[in-house]
Amino acid sequence: MIWKKTGPCHAVLLAGVLWTGLWMTGCGSRKTSDEASAAGGKPDSDEARVVLRVGSVSYRASDFRRHVQEVVGGVLQELEAAALSHMFDQFVDEKILLSEALERGIVVSDEDKRVTLDAAEEGTWTEEEKAAMRAADSGPVIDKIRVEKLIRELTREIAVGDDEVKVYYDSHPGEFSVPERIRVSQILDPSEPEAIEVWEKSSFADEEGFRALARAKSVGPEAANGGEMGIFQKGQLPPDMEAAVFAMAEGEVSPVVESSYGFHIFRLDKKIPPEQIPLEKAAPSIRKKLLGLKVEAATARHLEELKKNLDWEVFPENLFFPYHREDT
Repeated sequence: MIWKKTGPCHAVLLAGVLWTGLWMTGCGSRKTSDEASAAGGKPDSDEARVVLRVGSVSYRASDFRRHVQEVVGGVLQELEAAALSHMFDQFVDEKILLSEALERGIVVSDEDKRVTLDAAEEGTWTEEEKAAMRAADSGPVIDKIRVEKLIRELTREIAVGDDEVKVYYDSHPGEFSVPERIRVSQILDPSEPEAIEVWEKSSFADEEGFRALARAKSVGPEAANGGEMGIFQKGQLPPDMEAAVFAMAEGEVSPVVESSYGFHIFRLDKKIPPEQIPLEKAAPSIRKKLLGLKVEAATARHLEELKKNLDWEVFPENLFFPYHREDT
């Protein structure tokens, strides 16, 4: 079975998931289908079978396997066929975009590499890997940068207007509503008798008295800070703790509450009522979200045109799992 130049785009291609693969995986074997059938007309193994050809560049089952293992952390055997099929669709789209970037002659400069290295999380690469990447003219990271530059070139005219931001804000009020929150402190004791003794003192103490007891008696990690745990909304605390503290009034001290950590005495320091985030504060995140959606859609449309006009073939029967195509 050969799948060639057909069907719509199967997955959104920008941001996180798509580019994770380009960060981590190789660029394929870059051999033609004729080379794959040399020496008797049969690949050396199932892993050597061609699963994708984009122009004169061939990608083999081993290339896709390596891609998956890098993206999911080497737990390929735990993935179902549907998940692998989705990842393969993304793999195909990535390589088609890479072909376009190469066709346009997009160059990766030393400055591009520096920006990429500076933006990466600490520990992503060793110093040796960084040095090798700076010296490289090709490879997975170089390809990632090249495709990102293609996307920027394709979408550089896209913008989000103030009116679009306001329309989104007005039509999604729930996204910008902050529920009631509470500021909570605690004293944690490993012994129930000792916790009861501390409770008898703390229940009549003011805030400063509670904090002094927390510094002196609590074994919790926040003891040095007077027992201050922080600000929470419903769903952020364990159920038993949440049930105890959300029912309290400001300044109230709870009875002793047992958990797997020990015996807790909570103080509700303050209730913060629900509030609506103003448009001015929400606007930057809305603009970023809408811009991402527009870029995403523009890239998907461009990919569709590439798929119609580019010489490319997919050979899903050569994959190491039963491929199921997702038509959208």
